[in-house]
Amino acid sequence: MTSTTAKDRKERAETYLSQSLRYLENADNFLSRGNPEKAGEFLWGSVATAFKALAMAKKGEEIRSHSQFWVIARELTRETGDESLYKSFREANSLHSNFYDSKLSVDDIKISSSNIAKLVKKLTNMTKKTLKET
Repeated sequence: MTSTTAKDRKERAETYLSQSLRYLENADNFLSRGNPEKAGEFLWGSVATAFKALAMAKKGEEIRSHSQFWVIARELTRETGDESLYKSFREANSLHSNFYDSKLSVDDIKISSSNIAKLVKKLTNMTKKTLKET
């Protein structure tokens, strides 16, 4: 992770949150069109940008690699005691992999999408709370 100036922290976190919600909407659109690969990739993108928002809000840091998402997901699970954060993160990551392997159906993605939407909502709420406190 690389640091950013305090001046940009709030603006960048809010930009990530907006992008995350846009990706969540795009996932729904692609699900309704019957495209599980794109829907899954947008669900992953929504989770990834929500994690980026929280990292920016909490630490002023930019996530630069895929492996950093795993570290943050584990840290956040330990901090909160909420194991569903990590489980839903792993589920989102599997959808990211599906973009390349195309093994999951629209129904599979729909089942995962509700858990992932809950994760994005939790991350969004944590980010907004953090931004209010800073």
